[in-house]
Amino acid sequence: MTEHTSPPSDARADTNAAADRSEPTTAGAAEARHAPITVLQVEPDARSAELLEAFAARLTDRFQVGSVGRFADALDAVETGVGVGGERVPVDCVVTEQRLPDGDGVALTERLREAGRGVPIVFHTTCPGEEREAAAFGAGADAYFEKGADRGRFDAIVDRIRALVDERRERGVETNAGSASSPRASGTPGETLRSEE
Repeated sequence: MTEHTSPPSDARADTNAAADRSEPTTAGAAEARHAPITVLQVEPDARSAELLEAFAARLTDRFQVGSVGRFADALDAVETGVGVGGERVPVDCVVTEQRLPDGDGVALTERLREAGRGVPIVFHTTCPGEEREAAAFGAGADAYFEKGADRGRFDAIVDRIRALVDERRERGVETNAGSASSPRASGTPGETLRSEE
């Protein structure tokens, strides 16, 4: 597994400096670390969609996974929420395949970032190659995993989603608590991780 970290933006550096000055262990931050995580999976292959859902359910009880198979449905779900237990729930993270029947994951990422959506975006794809990975990160993706059926890969994906969502929630708690820093701009990519397993 190889880690890649994006260079920090000025807003991210300001957020990190503020985090160093303040104690992020507020009750709100602790609650955020245990709150459910709603994942929108954009996956046209039903079997692949089932695999992520099954592994996430086995690894943690925090995840709620809703799946769609098309680019257009993903845009709608991010806007209106994912159906979970008969109600619409806001999306905390998007996990997308690169190849979609009506578009691709890079274009989806670009659209979400252009719309100011700061939700973490993780690629879980059958498209290997440094050029495609670079395009995903260039569009604003937060992590990139090549598909494989081994459990270790799903452990890594679930761990990365959890870390990205918890980090985003903690920044929101710190900002809401009156932090003197400006929040990281929506859509600015954070740390990135690539799995070569």
